[in-house]
Amino acid sequence: MRIPTAIIGCLALAGCSSILESIPEPADQAPSITSASADIKRIASEAKLTEPLEVAGPIEANPTTVAPWIICVRSSSPDQSRQTYALFYRNLKLVSSRLSAIVDRCELQTFARL
Repeated sequence: MRIPTAIIGCLALAGCSSILESIPEPADQAPSITSASADIKRIASEAKLTEPLEVAGPIEANPTTVAPWIICVRSSSPDQSRQTYALFYRNLKLVSSRLSAIVDRCELQTFARL
């Protein structure tokens, strides 16, 4: 009699856990280009991107990335290749940056001069 009761109890707890997993977390506030401009210029300098710079975003990041927001940056200089960098933000703070990947969707964005 104890085994069926234990099984029913485990199934009830498992059902509750799936409900809790489906509740979305509150979204972080998106950074503005203005508030992120110092970070953008620093990362562009480290990546040796020449001015003028173009930016896009913020856009919502893929749920599998390190942070919920992405700002994309690239050089609009004709003598430089179109390398695009993705800057990842959480709670209005730069978390990390790297060359943009397909999953970041930077190449689909509309860029504007910084």
